[in-house]
Amino acid sequence: MQASGIKRAVTLEHQLAERFGLLLSQAQLAELLGRSTGGLRYSLSYPCDQQTRSLKACGRKIGRRVYYPASEVARIILGNDEA
Repeated sequence: MQASGIKRAVTLEHQLAERFGLLLSQAQLAELLGRSTGGLRYSLSYPCDQQTRSLKACGRKIGRRVYYPASEVARIILGNDEA
């Protein structure tokens, strides 16, 4: 069962990497999640659920911007926090 979950995460990771690259900007993450950029920014400022807390924690600050690794975003979306 865990092997199929890992395969799904790898497949989603490859799809995200092909579409957005290895690092997603906040605008790209908002597009992926079907949210407005402002709404995503507000949710990340005041996280109320585990998925949002995980997304906030995986953000990598590069200069003044925050980017989200495609591999970690795929894992969070699928709910595989241990993978």
